[in-house]
Amino acid sequence: MPLIKKTNILNRIIFLIILLISFKTFACDCECVGDCSFKSVSSGSDFVALVKVIEYSDFLDQEIYDYDGKMPLSMTVEVIEKYIGYEKRKKIKIWGDNGMLCRPYIANFEIGKYYLIAPSKIGETSDNGVKGDYDFFSCFTDYLTVDFEKQIAYGEYSRKENQISLQDFVKEIKSINFKKTEWFTNNNNKNFFKSDSITLYKILNEKDEFVKLNNGLIKTEQNKNKDFTTLEFKRNRKLKIIDTNIENWTETEHLGKWKWKFNIEKNELSFYLNKKLYSTFNVVSQERDYINWNDNDKVHFYVLKLEKVKNN
Repeated sequence: MPLIKKTNILNRIIFLIILLISFKTFACDCECVGDCSFKSVSSGSDFVALVKVIEYSDFLDQEIYDYDGKMPLSMTVEVIEKYIGYEKRKKIKIWGDNGMLCRPYIANFEIGKYYLIAPSKIGETSDNGVKGDYDFFSCFTDYLTVDFEKQIAYGEYSRKENQISLQDFVKEIKSINFKKTEWFTNNNNKNFFKSDSITLYKILNEKDEFVKLNNGLIKTEQNKNKDFTTLEFKRNRKLKIIDTNIENWTETEHLGKWKWKFNIEKNELSFYLNKKLYSTFNVVSQERDYINWNDNDKVHFYVLKLEKVKNN
Protein backbone atom coordinates (compact mmCIF):
# COMPACT_ATOMS: atom_id res chain seq x y z
CA MET A 1 0.00 0.00 0.00
CA PRO A 2 2.71 2.59 0.82
CA LEU A 3 4.32 1.79 -2.51
CA ILE A 4 1.06 2.55 -4.32
CA LYS A 5 0.68 5.88 -2.50
CA LYS A 6 4.19 6.92 -3.41
CA THR A 7 3.56 6.05 -7.05
CA ASN A 8 0.34 8.10 -7.10
CA ILE A 9 2.08 11.11 -5.57
CA LEU A 10 4.91 10.81 -8.09
CA ASN A 11 2.43 10.59 -10.96
CA ARG A 12 0.65 13.71 -9.73
CA ILE A 13 3.89 15.64 -9.53
CA ILE A 14 4.84 14.60 -13.05
CA PHE A 15 1.35 15.53 -14.28
CA LEU A 16 1.54 18.98 -12.68
CA ILE A 17 4.98 19.62 -14.18
CA ILE A 18 3.74 18.63 -17.65
CA LEU A 19 0.65 20.79 -17.18
CA LEU A 20 2.75 23.76 -16.13
CA ILE A 21 5.12 23.34 -19.08
CA SER A 22 2.19 22.94 -21.46
CA PHE A 23 0.54 26.07 -20.08
CA LYS A 24 3.71 28.09 -20.55
CA THR A 25 4.41 26.84 -24.09
CA PHE A 26 0.80 26.92 -25.32
CA ALA A 27 0.86 30.70 -25.27
CA CYS A 28 3.13 30.81 -28.31
CA ASP A 29 4.10 27.55 -29.96
CA CYS A 30 5.17 28.86 -33.37
CA GLU A 31 8.17 29.26 -35.63
CA CYS A 32 9.22 32.21 -37.73
CA VAL A 33 9.15 31.52 -41.47
CA GLY A 34 11.45 33.69 -43.57
CA ASP A 35 12.88 37.01 -42.42
CA CYS A 36 11.06 38.04 -39.23
CA SER A 37 13.44 40.81 -38.18
CA PHE A 38 12.16 44.29 -37.35
CA LYS A 39 13.49 45.64 -40.64
CA SER A 40 11.42 43.15 -42.60
CA VAL A 41 8.31 43.45 -40.42
CA SER A 42 8.29 47.25 -40.33
CA SER A 43 8.81 47.56 -44.09
CA GLY A 44 5.38 45.99 -44.64
CA SER A 45 3.58 47.32 -41.57
CA ASP A 46 0.55 49.63 -41.64
CA PHE A 47 1.85 51.55 -38.61
CA VAL A 48 5.43 52.27 -37.52
CA ALA A 49 6.30 54.71 -34.73
CA LEU A 50 8.58 55.72 -31.88
CA VAL A 51 6.61 55.58 -28.62
CA LYS A 52 7.03 56.11 -24.88
CA VAL A 53 5.24 53.91 -22.33
CA ILE A 54 2.97 56.06 -20.13
CA GLU A 55 1.08 53.59 -17.91
CA TYR A 56 -0.17 50.03 -17.38
CA SER A 57 -3.86 49.10 -17.24
CA ASP A 58 -6.38 46.21 -17.40
CA PHE A 59 -4.59 43.99 -14.88
CA LEU A 60 -5.11 40.22 -14.88
CA ASP A 61 -6.88 38.52 -11.99
CA GLN A 62 -4.89 35.29 -12.21
CA GLU A 63 -1.24 35.01 -11.25
CA ILE A 64 1.38 34.58 -13.97
CA TYR A 65 4.19 32.11 -13.33
CA ASP A 66 7.47 33.74 -12.30
CA TYR A 67 5.93 37.22 -12.08
CA ASP A 68 5.43 38.98 -8.74
CA GLY A 69 2.15 40.90 -8.54
CA LYS A 70 -0.72 41.44 -10.97
CA MET A 71 0.30 41.27 -14.60
CA PRO A 72 -0.90 44.23 -16.73
CA LEU A 73 -2.85 43.19 -19.82
CA SER A 74 -2.47 46.53 -21.63
CA MET A 75 -0.44 49.71 -21.67
CA THR A 76 -0.92 53.25 -22.92
CA VAL A 77 1.89 54.72 -24.99
CA GLU A 78 2.55 58.20 -26.30
CA VAL A 79 3.37 58.47 -29.98
CA ILE A 80 6.59 60.51 -30.07
CA GLU A 81 7.03 60.25 -33.84
CA LYS A 82 5.01 58.44 -36.48
CA TYR A 83 6.95 57.15 -39.49
CA ILE A 84 4.25 55.16 -41.30
CA GLY A 85 0.46 54.99 -40.97
CA TYR A 86 -2.82 56.87 -40.79
CA GLU A 87 -2.98 56.83 -36.97
CA LYS A 88 -3.87 60.33 -35.72
CA ARG A 89 -4.03 59.72 -31.97
CA LYS A 90 -1.16 60.94 -29.79
CA LYS A 91 -1.83 58.18 -27.28
CA ILE A 92 -2.69 54.59 -28.19
CA LYS A 93 -3.32 51.39 -26.27
CA ILE A 94 -1.35 48.18 -26.81
CA TRP A 95 -2.56 44.83 -25.44
CA GLY A 96 -0.37 41.95 -24.29
CA ASP A 97 -0.51 38.32 -23.19
CA ASN A 98 -2.86 36.81 -20.61
CA GLY A 99 -0.91 33.56 -20.43
CA MET A 100 -2.73 31.94 -23.33
CA LEU A 101 -2.05 34.27 -26.26
CA CYS A 102 0.81 34.59 -28.71
CA ARG A 103 1.83 38.03 -27.48
CA PRO A 104 4.63 39.35 -25.27
CA TYR A 105 3.73 40.18 -21.67
CA ILE A 106 3.17 43.89 -21.09
CA ALA A 107 5.54 43.72 -18.11
CA ASN A 108 8.35 43.38 -20.68
CA PHE A 109 7.82 47.08 -21.44
CA GLU A 110 8.97 49.58 -18.81
CA ILE A 111 7.05 52.73 -17.95
CA GLY A 112 9.00 55.76 -19.10
CA LYS A 113 11.02 53.80 -21.66
CA TYR A 114 11.00 54.28 -25.44
CA TYR A 115 10.37 51.70 -28.16
CA LEU A 116 10.28 51.44 -31.94
CA ILE A 117 7.06 49.60 -32.77
CA ALA A 118 5.36 48.03 -35.80
CA PRO A 119 2.24 46.54 -34.14
CA SER A 120 -0.90 45.01 -35.61
CA LYS A 121 -4.30 46.66 -35.26
CA ILE A 122 -6.95 44.68 -33.37
CA GLY A 123 -9.91 43.90 -35.61
CA GLU A 124 -12.55 42.84 -33.08
CA THR A 125 -13.29 43.76 -29.46
CA SER A 126 -12.84 40.99 -26.86
CA ASP A 127 -11.67 40.53 -23.28
CA ASN A 128 -8.13 40.71 -24.61
CA GLY A 129 -8.32 43.90 -26.65
CA VAL A 130 -10.50 46.63 -28.13
CA LYS A 131 -11.08 47.13 -31.85
CA GLY A 132 -8.79 49.89 -33.12
CA ASP A 133 -6.15 49.29 -30.44
CA TYR A 134 -2.93 47.36 -31.12
CA ASP A 135 -1.01 44.23 -30.15
CA PHE A 136 2.30 42.50 -30.85
CA PHE A 137 2.97 38.99 -32.17
CA SER A 138 5.57 36.95 -30.28
CA CYS A 139 6.67 34.90 -33.30
CA PHE A 140 8.47 37.77 -34.98
CA THR A 141 10.21 41.02 -34.04
CA ASP A 142 7.73 43.91 -34.15
CA TYR A 143 9.32 46.15 -31.51
CA LEU A 144 12.79 47.30 -30.45
CA THR A 145 14.02 48.90 -27.22
CA VAL A 146 15.30 52.46 -27.68
CA ASP A 147 17.95 54.34 -25.74
CA PHE A 148 16.48 57.80 -26.27
CA GLU A 149 19.57 59.69 -25.09
CA LYS A 150 21.86 57.78 -27.45
CA GLN A 151 19.17 57.66 -30.17
CA ILE A 152 19.85 53.96 -30.76
CA ALA A 153 17.36 51.08 -31.08
CA TYR A 154 18.41 47.65 -29.79
CA GLY A 155 17.15 44.19 -30.74
CA GLU A 156 16.93 42.08 -33.89
CA TYR A 157 16.78 44.90 -36.40
CA SER A 158 17.91 42.62 -39.23
CA ARG A 159 19.45 39.20 -39.59
CA LYS A 160 22.90 40.79 -39.29
CA GLU A 161 22.25 43.85 -37.09
CA ASN A 162 21.25 43.96 -33.43
CA GLN A 163 21.09 47.75 -33.24
CA ILE A 164 20.50 50.79 -35.43
CA SER A 165 20.57 54.53 -34.90
CA LEU A 166 17.20 56.28 -35.17
CA GLN A 167 18.67 58.52 -37.86
CA ASP A 168 19.62 55.53 -40.02
CA PHE A 169 16.28 53.84 -39.33
CA VAL A 170 14.35 56.89 -40.52
CA LYS A 171 16.41 56.96 -43.72
CA GLU A 172 15.67 53.30 -44.38
CA ILE A 173 11.96 53.33 -43.53
CA LYS A 174 11.45 56.45 -45.63
CA SER A 175 13.55 55.33 -48.57
CA ILE A 176 11.63 54.60 -51.79
CA ASN A 177 12.81 52.12 -54.35
CA PHE A 178 11.20 52.56 -57.76
CA LYS A 179 13.50 50.25 -59.73
CA LYS A 180 11.69 47.20 -61.13
CA THR A 181 8.42 48.11 -59.38
CA GLU A 182 4.85 48.54 -60.58
CA TRP A 183 2.48 51.23 -59.32
CA PHE A 184 -0.99 52.37 -60.29
CA THR A 185 -3.01 55.57 -59.93
CA ASN A 186 -6.41 57.11 -60.65
CA ASN A 187 -6.56 58.32 -64.22
CA ASN A 188 -10.14 59.36 -64.87
CA ASN A 189 -8.96 62.46 -66.73
CA LYS A 190 -6.55 60.37 -68.88
CA ASN A 191 -3.69 62.73 -68.06
CA PHE A 192 -2.68 62.09 -64.45
CA PHE A 193 0.85 63.51 -64.73
CA LYS A 194 -0.52 66.96 -65.49
CA SER A 195 -2.46 67.02 -62.21
CA ASP A 196 -1.36 69.13 -59.25
CA SER A 197 -1.44 66.08 -56.97
CA ILE A 198 -1.47 62.32 -57.51
CA THR A 199 -1.57 59.20 -55.37
CA LEU A 200 0.46 56.14 -56.32
CA TYR A 201 -0.31 52.63 -55.04
CA LYS A 202 1.96 49.58 -55.00
CA ILE A 203 0.62 46.15 -54.04
CA LEU A 204 2.96 44.75 -51.37
CA ASN A 205 1.78 41.13 -51.40
CA GLU A 206 1.66 40.90 -55.20
CA LYS A 207 3.07 37.35 -55.18
CA ASP A 208 0.09 35.92 -53.27
CA GLU A 209 -1.95 33.65 -55.53
CA PHE A 210 -5.25 35.44 -54.94
CA VAL A 211 -3.59 38.76 -55.85
CA LYS A 212 -2.19 37.33 -59.09
CA LEU A 213 -5.64 36.02 -60.05
CA ASN A 214 -7.47 39.28 -59.25
CA ASN A 215 -4.85 41.92 -60.03
CA GLY A 216 -7.03 44.11 -62.26
CA LEU A 217 -10.10 43.81 -60.02
CA ILE A 218 -8.02 44.71 -56.97
CA LYS A 219 -6.74 47.87 -58.64
CA THR A 220 -10.29 48.76 -59.62
CA GLU A 221 -11.57 48.18 -56.08
CA GLN A 222 -8.84 50.32 -54.53
CA ASN A 223 -9.48 52.99 -57.17
CA LYS A 224 -13.23 53.17 -56.37
CA ASN A 225 -14.27 51.59 -59.67
CA LYS A 226 -12.60 54.23 -61.83
CA ASP A 227 -10.17 53.95 -64.72
CA PHE A 228 -6.57 53.57 -63.64
CA THR A 229 -3.07 53.85 -65.06
CA THR A 230 -0.24 51.40 -64.41
CA LEU A 231 3.35 52.62 -64.28
CA GLU A 232 6.16 50.09 -64.71
CA PHE A 233 9.47 51.54 -63.50
CA LYS A 234 12.24 49.68 -65.33
CA ARG A 235 15.75 49.21 -63.96
CA ASN A 236 17.27 51.31 -66.78
CA ARG A 237 14.91 54.18 -65.85
CA LYS A 238 12.64 53.46 -68.76
CA LEU A 239 8.96 53.92 -67.94
CA LYS A 240 6.02 52.01 -69.36
CA ILE A 241 2.65 53.72 -68.91
CA ILE A 242 -0.60 51.88 -69.61
CA ASP A 243 -4.15 53.29 -69.24
CA THR A 244 -6.89 50.78 -68.36
CA ASN A 245 -10.52 51.46 -69.24
CA ILE A 246 -12.63 49.32 -66.89
CA GLU A 247 -15.86 49.63 -68.88
CA ASN A 248 -14.57 47.39 -71.65
CA TRP A 249 -11.23 46.33 -70.07
CA THR A 250 -9.07 47.77 -72.81
CA GLU A 251 -5.46 48.89 -72.33
CA THR A 252 -3.75 51.80 -74.08
CA GLU A 253 0.01 52.33 -73.86
CA HIS A 254 1.45 55.85 -73.90
CA LEU A 255 3.70 56.32 -76.92
CA GLY A 256 7.11 57.96 -76.87
CA LYS A 257 10.31 57.36 -74.95
CA TRP A 258 9.24 57.80 -71.32
CA LYS A 259 11.81 57.81 -68.52
CA TRP A 260 11.81 58.42 -64.80
CA LYS A 261 14.26 59.76 -62.21
CA PHE A 262 14.01 59.89 -58.42
CA ASN A 263 16.05 62.45 -56.45
CA ILE A 264 16.54 60.92 -53.00
CA GLU A 265 17.84 64.12 -51.43
CA LYS A 266 14.89 66.23 -52.58
CA ASN A 267 12.37 63.37 -52.49
CA GLU A 268 11.31 64.27 -56.04
CA LEU A 269 10.03 62.01 -58.80
CA SER A 270 10.46 63.33 -62.36
CA PHE A 271 8.98 62.13 -65.64
CA TYR A 272 10.73 62.65 -68.99
CA LEU A 273 9.31 62.31 -72.49
CA ASN A 274 11.70 62.05 -75.45
CA LYS A 275 14.60 63.30 -73.30
CA LYS A 276 12.72 66.42 -72.11
CA LEU A 277 11.46 67.03 -68.57
CA TYR A 278 7.69 66.59 -68.58
CA SER A 279 6.76 67.04 -64.89
CA THR A 280 8.20 66.70 -61.38
CA PHE A 281 6.41 65.70 -58.19
CA ASN A 282 7.47 65.93 -54.56
CA VAL A 283 6.64 62.98 -52.29
CA VAL A 284 4.72 64.54 -49.39
CA SER A 285 3.62 61.38 -47.53
CA GLN A 286 4.18 57.63 -47.38
CA GLU A 287 1.58 55.33 -45.87
CA ARG A 288 0.41 51.71 -45.73
CA ASP A 289 -3.15 50.69 -46.50
CA TYR A 290 -5.11 47.50 -47.14
CA ILE A 291 -8.46 46.19 -48.33
CA ASN A 292 -10.18 42.97 -47.32
CA TRP A 293 -10.55 40.42 -50.10
CA ASN A 294 -12.71 37.27 -50.07
CA ASP A 295 -13.29 37.51 -46.28
CA ASN A 296 -10.05 35.73 -45.33
CA ASP A 297 -7.47 37.66 -47.36
CA LYS A 298 -6.02 41.16 -47.28
CA VAL A 299 -4.38 43.14 -50.05
CA HIS A 300 -1.65 45.41 -48.66
CA PHE A 301 -0.63 48.64 -50.39
CA TYR A 302 2.23 51.09 -50.19
CA VAL A 303 0.74 54.55 -50.77
CA LEU A 304 2.61 57.63 -51.97
CA LYS A 305 1.01 61.07 -52.14
CA LEU A 306 2.75 63.49 -54.47
CA GLU A 307 2.37 67.19 -55.24
CA LYS A 308 3.54 68.81 -58.43
CA VAL A 309 6.59 71.05 -58.25
CA LYS A 310 5.26 74.37 -59.57
CA ASN A 311 8.40 75.65 -61.27
CA ASN A 312 8.21 72.96 -63.95
